[in-house]
Amino acid sequence: MPERYATFNQQHLNIMTLCIAWIRKLKNHDELVIATDSRLRSFGSWDCGPKIVTFNRTDCAICFEGHTEFAYPMMLQLQTAVANYPKANNGSQDLYDFKGYILKILNGMLKHKSDYEIPETSFLMGGYSWKKSKFVLWHIHYDKHFKVFTHRPISFWKGTKGEIQVSFSGDYTSDAKQRLVAILKKKNKLMEGSLDMEPLEVLRDMLNERDEEKYPLIGGAPQLLKVYKHMNRTPIAVKWKINQKEVVCVLGRPLLDFEKTSFPLIDLQTMKITRTEQLGK
Repeated sequence: MPERYATFNQQHLNIMTLCIAWIRKLKNHDELVIATDSRLRSFGSWDCGPKIVTFNRTDCAICFEGHTEFAYPMMLQLQTAVANYPKANNGSQDLYDFKGYILKILNGMLKHKSDYEIPETSFLMGGYSWKKSKFVLWHIHYDKHFKVFTHRPISFWKGTKGEIQVSFSGDYTSDAKQRLVAILKKKNKLMEGSLDMEPLEVLRDMLNERDEEKYPLIGGAPQLLKVYKHMNRTPIAVKWKINQKEVVCVLGRPLLDFEKTSFPLIDLQTMKITRTEQLGK
């Protein structure tokens, strides 16, 4: 086998993503936050790949980790299926029922695959349920025994008195969890606190160490999205240094010099969010 194809196959054994989703608790309200890196790999690295996907309904979002040859076709077909089903599209189908619909679409697609390759892909899905008046998070994964996609809910951390609800998926999850625990201990929030933007601090710091090749399977700018209780969601633009130049990135893609964004912008050093329509000058 040619060396380049052997390298390609070896790369495809890697998950190549770090996804984090959590419930952010503020003084007057809660919100769901989803963040990932932006690296895709095949013949090399591509550091502007979108990994967070939205639907026409605005109360939720989904992100993936794993092999893009499975994940991208599935997410594109999910978007089409939702647009074709009015109850799912307009949000009148509650998120719990919508999750079941998503699973049916994913498993229906598996029936049309010719070989028996196991889909090394999973998803983090979350949003706001109008029926139960709360944010919910699910990990959607492939069950090798039953040979179908199934789900498990993301619950609060056990052993604490606080309200820490967070999920890590993909590569380096043990390191990410340890880093989050260290940050929360330093802030005296581990046992009785809740989460603000600490998981994003973890992702930022791990991506900033990419030059040291400590975490070679993740890269690019952090991509970020929020879902609110008023059942709307928005991407959050980020400031990120590329080749020593600070640029604005939206869902992983650095904006061109002439581009503007109307999305909120976060400074990853201070974690302060501003609202602007005058970026990209």
